[in-house]
Amino acid sequence: MAVEEEGLRVFQSVKIKIGEAKNIPPYPGPNRMRDCYCTVNLDQEEVFRTKIIEKSLCPFYGEDFYCEIPRSFRHLSFYIFDRDVFRRDSSIGESDPIDPTDHVKHTAPCFSSCDWTLMKP
Repeated sequence: MAVEEEGLRVFQSVKIKIGEAKNIPPYPGPNRMRDCYCTVNLDQEEVFRTKIIEKSLCPFYGEDFYCEIPRSFRHLSFYIFDRDVFRRDSSIGESDPIDPTDHVKHTAPCFSSCDWTLMKP
């Protein structure tokens, strides 16, 4: 999103890398594996969805994306879903929302973080 400040257009963007998920609870049926994907939500609006990794409890995504973000956003969240062909996809877990003052406001030209985000059921 472009913001005009004193005749200068300022863009604020973020690069997010989705690596992998580990220790996903097994499906409670005879086939205990899951078909998982991850979504990234900015203020409850989905801005990115990974590919579906079939039959895995530790899916590796290895995807990254860029998106423009408004300066006034409140929460960045991650969700893991299990794809269901016959019913609505079920949520397996979600991260605690990330506060922009903790991760976006920085002075370095490139902010790099390689952290695990804990998911809660």
